[in-house]
Order: sequence, then C-alpha cells, then structure tokens
Amino acid sequence: MIRSIKPEEAGKFPFRNEYEALTFQKLLRLLSAPDALCLSDGRDVLFVRAGLGFPAWIYTSRDIPDDTLSELAASLCVLKEAKNLSGVIGYGRLVRYLELALPFPSKRRISMTAYLCGAPNTFTAEGERKKAKDLDPAVCGTLLAQLGEQAREPIPESARLAAGMSFCENADAYGWCVKGTTVALAGVSDRDGGVAHIGSVVTDEARRGHGYAKALVASICADEWANGVRTHLYADTDYPSSNALYRAVGFIEIGRLKGIDFAEQ
Repeated sequence: MIRSIKPEEAGKFPFRNEYEALTFQKLLRLLSAPDALCLSDGRDVLFVRAGLGFPAWIYTSRDIPDDTLSELAASLCVLKEAKNLSGVIGYGRLVRYLELALPFPSKRRISMTAYLCGAPNTFTAEGERKKAKDLDPAVCGTLLAQLGEQAREPIPESARLAAGMSFCENADAYGWCVKGTTVALAGVSDRDGGVAHIGSVVTDEARRGHGYAKALVASICADEWANGVRTHLYADTDYPSSNALYRAVGFIEIGRLKGIDFAEQ
C-alpha cells in the first residue's frame, strides 16, 4: 500500500549498492526540504517531491510489481490534480509505465546520465579559474540563460540577473576567464557522504571548442579529490558534446534516468 512516510523513514530506504544510492542523491537531498512529500510502500518504491512545480524523483526496485506501479500512478494522478506535481524522474521502466498510465499530455521526455569521478585527468586551457564572487553577476546570468535554453528550461530575461547573483554567492562556484572575460561556469552545488555534486556547467556559445569548461571542471574535481572527495553530476543524455567532456575528465557512467514533464505545451 502506497502511503505517506516521514523524511527520516524515507532516508533509510534500502539502496542495493553505492552507485544506485549516488544516482539518487538528488532524491535523498530533497528529503531535507521543509515541504518534502514522501510516499512509499516501504519496500519497492520511494517517491519524493519538494517544491511546487518541480518534478518528483522516484526510486523503485527494478522488479516492482505492476499492481504497485498502478497504485503509484493513481497517487500521482491525485497530486497532479492538486497542482503539486509537474513531472517525474526515475528508472526507464517506471517512467514508461507512468507515461502510459497517467492521463496527462507530456510536454517533453527527459533522459539523464549519472556520472561519478575519482582522480580526474588534468587539462589546461587559455585563461584562469576565478571564484564566482569575483565575477560579474550579469555575465553569469547570461551564461546561465544559455544553459537554461540547452536544458529546455529557459530563464526569463527579467530573472537572469538574479540567477547570476545567486551563482556568485556560492562559495564553491567558479568561472573560467580569458583576458578578463568570463567564458565558462561550473560549481559544486552541495556535498554529502564524501561526494561533491557539480552543476551549472556551461560555456559561452561563442567560445565553445577551446576546452574552457573541461579545464574548469577538471580543476574543481582535482581540488575535491585532493580532499578525499569524489565528484558526481548529471548530464543530459541527448547532448553528446557535454557527455564526451565529462568522460574525458574522468567521469564514469553509473546510471541512467528517464523523466517526463506533465506540463501542458
């Protein structure tokens, strides 16, 4: 029976191995949100949603029974009608089932590859790494808007400066600068369990192909590894160039996720 459970109970959900747990670190981090909603049958499925209008992350055992999937789909229908759910992210079989079972048009499909890196390779490029606090927030906002377009999650022009300011406030965020111009961004979003999670990786569209993001990400990973911390990130599977970048740095694939967005087109 699918039921609501408390975050502390959800935090004890049994993952079968470390890679599986790392793949769903995003789900586990959502548990700390004050408005986290957790649903589970206690054994086969864990559903976590935090924040209205954001996709939920769902973990299931790969041999989950169809009747459990049906019960979960019914629960999600209620959440969607209450406007508490914009989409779901999870393993492929679960997402395919929900896409067929849920009577909502899907705006887009999401394919994500999870990566983990230990000792990274070293790369050099023209320019240098600078802390985000020393960068121009307006420029950072423009670059983040490019990332939003790539991820099909556009940032309105009116919100770009705020996005840039938020990025610059992250003590673990950096930019790659060439002759005083910020050409790439990346940063550590958070750390847990000896793993640092990297996000907001983007290179200015007009400056791509010079290895700026590769050098930036590799330098961040090297700093983390020197402190005994591995790095973890998600990449849009549909973008071969970014996936090639991460593999070149030394990231290895540890899992693949699928998602659907329920929002109307």
